[in-house]
Amino acid sequence: MFRHLALASLLAAPAFASDWSNLGGNGARNGLSSEHGPTSGTVLWSNALDPAVIAWHPVTLGHRVFAIREAGFPQNGGAANDKLVCYHIDTGAILWSTVVPYSGSTATDWIAWIGGANGSRVYASRASNGKPKELEAFDAATGAHLWTSVAKSEAFAYDGVVFAPDGDPIVGDLATLTRIDAVTGNTVWTFNRTRPVSGNCGAAVTDTAVYLDNGFFGTSQWITKLDLATGAFLYDSPHLPGGSEQNAPFVSPDGSTVYLARTQNNPATDFLFAFDDTGAALNVKWQTAVRWTTSHEHGIGADGSVYTFLPNNEFVRLDPTTGLVASTAGTLSPIGTSNLSPKTAVAANGVVYVSNGWANSPSTNGRVWAFSADLSTNLFTLNLTNPNQGGPALGANGTLIVADLAGVRAYRTPTASFYCAAKTNSLGCVPGITFTGAASATSTDAFTIREHSALNNKNGLFFYGTAGAASSPFQGGTLCVHAPIKRTSVQNSGGNPPPNDCSGSYAIDFNSLIQGGTDPNLVSSATVHGQWWARDPSDPFTTSLSGGITFTIQP
Repeated sequence: MFRHLALASLLAAPAFASDWSNLGGNGARNGLSSEHGPTSGTVLWSNALDPAVIAWHPVTLGHRVFAIREAGFPQNGGAANDKLVCYHIDTGAILWSTVVPYSGSTATDWIAWIGGANGSRVYASRASNGKPKELEAFDAATGAHLWTSVAKSEAFAYDGVVFAPDGDPIVGDLATLTRIDAVTGNTVWTFNRTRPVSGNCGAAVTDTAVYLDNGFFGTSQWITKLDLATGAFLYDSPHLPGGSEQNAPFVSPDGSTVYLARTQNNPATDFLFAFDDTGAALNVKWQTAVRWTTSHEHGIGADGSVYTFLPNNEFVRLDPTTGLVASTAGTLSPIGTSNLSPKTAVAANGVVYVSNGWANSPSTNGRVWAFSADLSTNLFTLNLTNPNQGGPALGANGTLIVADLAGVRAYRTPTASFYCAAKTNSLGCVPGITFTGAASATSTDAFTIREHSALNNKNGLFFYGTAGAASSPFQGGTLCVHAPIKRTSVQNSGGNPPPNDCSGSYAIDFNSLIQGGTDPNLVSSATVHGQWWARDPSDPFTTSLSGGITFTIQP
């Protein structure tokens, strides 16, 4: 069992919300999500309206998914050939699309890329190494252009933008790290850095600090800590031997440990380093030999477990205290023999998703694997066409998003399921249950449970419990909920005017009940069983019963 997290450290750690806001999923870039991810490869939707020549990383914000879909490279004197597309996370419907501003000159503008999404904005740019450009902000709901940043950078898609707690984007390139005001696009601060090579120059943040990698080509690299509010230098880690590296740092869920995969295809210097941040220094805690990777977005579990690749292509789980292998998924294939660029997401229910970042031949070698937390079980595998940077990403309602050359796809394990038979009412109708959304302790979205085919103009209510399911005779039907049972407020089914028919219906937003605080048992990870009860005057027991519905409350 790994060590418990200290309260003081937890207070300094960033919140891991249901949005997948940037490369690495959150400000700490550790891939940890508060969503319960799918345990099977059940496709929720697939949108192939915009095939691409290169797949780029999707990000999410509420019920929206954003991705750059690149039909071709920008044309000098012509069209951009790419667009920023917004999809509905539940249906895959395109809500809007827009072209990131393009000058028409490939000498100054290049491929569009998404920095991330936060608050009410989504950010993109056409900057690249040697081609400095501004960051562009768009309204996440409409796609309307909001502002162009004052500062320019040479960041690109692989660097990754992260966000301060107030939503300010922080952009890194070879020479600078810049915090930009989310509302105005003005520069908050800029830090001049030293880095051996371009690419993967992004930072990681907590609520109070920024971590970035610096170094000298051919000699050493190190981690630098800055004050998040001011950009002021605080301190450096010890220097690590090695010529160069192309991975961003990432931070543990409690904010106490900073990691860097310092690799360059040299077994003598290719290690994952863990640093203890004492508040006054970054001290090396351990180092573990790992595979050469670039643009590697690691994953960390809720218990601090670190997921990475060993030199022999084993995908492993490391003990965060010692850096020793705690469990292994074995050698994954196809991986390839050159540099590996995996992306990782870790769900609140422990499911670990990892891609091989494939962008080579044969194009069909792209993979996303889903494992149990201890890596003992391969839950499912997705076969993709050159996914490159295209996920995995985890969004609202536990939705797994991936992108490849063919399109953008979503996977979701149903957030609720049905069990137990309904009672046929006095008119011969069988009441049915439907739902939309997901049960959540924090989400502002509704989780609506409905009954249809109910008798019109009759009183009814939803009752539920957290002690498990039942299947016992009750009022001429079946009681589907184990005691103790709680009842919600009485409501009327409405429907057509008399005489009686089956046009009535009931509905309840169960998230309002969860978050209302009236039932202390309705907490994250609690499993709920429930069913509808209603009046049926012509029934021998004068009652009607639906079947049962069960669901687990997500964070």
